[in-house]
Amino acid sequence: MAASQSRISIVMGVLLLVLAPFAQAANEPLPVENYQRLYDLIMLDDLETPLVPFLEQKANFDQGLNRENLAYLNQNQALLEQIKGHFQGDELSWKLASSYKRLMVVPENRDDYADLFKRYCNDAVAFTLTATQLPNPLKLITTLKEPLASLKNTPSDQGITAYLVHNIADEYIEEYHFFERPDGGQTIQIKLSNLEFSGHIGSYNSDIVIGENGQFEFIHNPYTVWQNSAKDPLNVFMVPVEETLHMALRSATEIAIQNRLRQIAPKTIDEVQQVVDDWMAVEEAIVGGLVSELMPEIFTRFLGGPLTQDLNRSLADRHAHAQYRYLQNGIRIVTDLGMQQAINLYTSEPQKFKQLVSS
Repeated sequence: MAASQSRISIVMGVLLLVLAPFAQAANEPLPVENYQRLYDLIMLDDLETPLVPFLEQKANFDQGLNRENLAYLNQNQALLEQIKGHFQGDELSWKLASSYKRLMVVPENRDDYADLFKRYCNDAVAFTLTATQLPNPLKLITTLKEPLASLKNTPSDQGITAYLVHNIADEYIEEYHFFERPDGGQTIQIKLSNLEFSGHIGSYNSDIVIGENGQFEFIHNPYTVWQNSAKDPLNVFMVPVEETLHMALRSATEIAIQNRLRQIAPKTIDEVQQVVDDWMAVEEAIVGGLVSELMPEIFTRFLGGPLTQDLNRSLADRHAHAQYRYLQNGIRIVTDLGMQQAINLYTSEPQKFKQLVSS
């Protein structure tokens, strides 16, 4: 599975976006700590309980999962007969009353594991920002111990909080109402839940909003979620570096998306999605190229060696996923240009960078 998930989703509505510059990274001496014990902890079996909701649910309809739920209901005749038994007649009607998704997490309750991962994330982010001279998008890195009440009133332009957890899952829930008469009477409610540990051990999303005037604007989540478990431990060590780069470079990606949407004046959501997906693949290319340059020194500092072969294998595992289709070209271009020139090109002329990685 992909190591991290950084995406832009599409939202219909009217919202106003206010952008402000992120705080600059401080040029402080970088600490050096041996994180071999963290590597050993990551190798332990992953925990899938206790699962708690990260935030409140969001209305969402998933056509594929809806088909799975309908197939389950149609095949479960015993359940349907049990529902019919609550009504007097033989006829049974139903409707989909609601559908929603929510992010579920397993908190890290082992203090030594949580503290060590938090220290590594701070050290890795500090190294990344110093090496790339990018602005710091993060306000805080903290271990999540319990569900968050709400983040609605937290503006992302004041900095993003990274919440550290042990595991991440996506839950999709549909609520069905069964009834005998559509004009009233008794109703039986059934909820079906689809839970998936997706393997995305880092998550940062922003939304593109299509207003009534047809303008495209962006809103940003004031949080990112990083997990400290994975089948490949190197992915855990890479996630704070990758996600920090995604957040720091996202504004350039968004400008490129807005420019392209203005050029083509899309008529459908699918056309918008195609532009978004293409540019997210370009962002993955620049981030992947920078990661391939940064991680050998990070591994040397914190694990005693560059782990070059293991790093190459971890990056190669991503090639099967469409979002990484430009990854190899991105690695080559960053190597050829150097990190600073590649960053400068992407942030000042993202279309030129796209032409390089997609040709």
